[in-house]
Amino acid sequence: MANKVQNPENDLMVETKGKLETFFDNYGNKLLWGLVAVTVIAVAIYLVVSITKSSTEKRENTAQAALTVALTTEAGVEEYVAIVEEYNGTKAANTATYMAGAEYLKAGDLANAKSYLEKYADAEGAAGEVINGLVRTLRGDIAVEENDLQTAADLYNKAIEASDDIYTYENNARKLALVYVAMGDVAKAQQTYKAIVEKYPELKGKYAKYIAE
Repeated sequence: MANKVQNPENDLMVETKGKLETFFDNYGNKLLWGLVAVTVIAVAIYLVVSITKSSTEKRENTAQAALTVALTTEAGVEEYVAIVEEYNGTKAANTATYMAGAEYLKAGDLANAKSYLEKYADAEGAAGEVINGLVRTLRGDIAVEENDLQTAADLYNKAIEASDDIYTYENNARKLALVYVAMGDVAKAQQTYKAIVEKYPELKGKYAKYIAE
């Protein structure tokens, strides 16, 4: 007679069902806009570093100043697009490319958001790595909206590689696990949850229930 042992795969599917519905049905205009707020700090640090390194480059400094104004005045997508077009090729324009993409995403314009985020070139330095990771995260979110789950999984994995502080790592790994569940790969989802707990043991209470013993 078989013992009634709780099936961790069934538990995982039941526990994540509601989250998956929210993940796929409610993204639209709510695609983690909170990440953009985090970006402002990273961008501010990146601006200081870039200005220091480019002190003799008048065009770069002018572009950095324009971007600083845009960030501190809560500018809209038009201002960031203008910086991209006027100062193309500068570090500031590259960062503005990300901000334009994020603003388009906030407005629910996936086509323009995708276009700008794909134009972004990876930046250097610690602050640059944070932005690099955020770009991949938002591109992964767009892939989810487009139901391109494999691309979303690849992008979330790349986001984790680009920046792995506790906030961004957990955010990307959690999304990655949900995508794996949606793809029917429960084993990979469990492995991803396990990786979160192994990297940040303080999160064990939050994710232990998703891990098969």
